[in-house]
Amino acid sequence: MPLGANGGKMAQGAFVFINVSGDHTRSVHTTIQRFTGVKAVYTVTGAYDIIVQVETESFQSLGELILSKIRAIDGVTHTVTCLVLN
Repeated sequence: MPLGANGGKMAQGAFVFINVSGDHTRSVHTTIQRFTGVKAVYTVTGAYDIIVQVETESFQSLGELILSKIRAIDGVTHTVTCLVLN
């Protein structure tokens, strides 16, 4: 794992843009808030229904959070993930 400027381990951050089917927005929002690594969850207008800010200890744990947890929630139809570079 890369080291940050202060010598500590760097976290892997990302924003996950989520589309939700039907009337699942509130339940998806509530479920995502419970996951470890989730820093913020926003219900928004526009092309996506929900935007999630996440931070995990590694790229692998980020993948597990997105693929095994977020995308598995009933009502989630599509995700786009943008990694934080700095």
